[in-house]
Amino acid sequence: MAYPLLPDVDQALVDYLKTRPALVPLHGGRVGTKLQSTATAVRITNLGGGQPWPWEAEPEYQVEWWGGTDVQASDLSRAGEAALWAILGPITGGRITGVSLPLSRLWSPDDTSGRPRFITQVQLRVNPEES
Repeated sequence: MAYPLLPDVDQALVDYLKTRPALVPLHGGRVGTKLQSTATAVRITNLGGGQPWPWEAEPEYQVEWWGGTDVQASDLSRAGEAALWAILGPITGGRITGVSLPLSRLWSPDDTSGRPRFITQVQLRVNPEES
């Protein structure tokens, strides 16, 4: 039996956070899997996750909310977490059917640069289009 492919959730999450109207003024479009600058930015890291069924996956992500100041990082993390709760729905190749935040707004300034940063862990439940 062949099962449908699960969607590319990494790119869907980047695209989603990059285009949310409440976030764009805070991060200026700097969202990706690599840290893009010294300005406010969002970095997403895939942490793996479970796949309880061939037609369902539960990927987890670390989302880092970087700011030039503590206030910028805090504002971005609060707006970003609010946006994550609204990610449910269709994405290219499938749909997101569940979201949870096992870790919310962990204050974690960068050890090397001292730049302000908050960390969120988000778990998504996804299904391919055909399921």
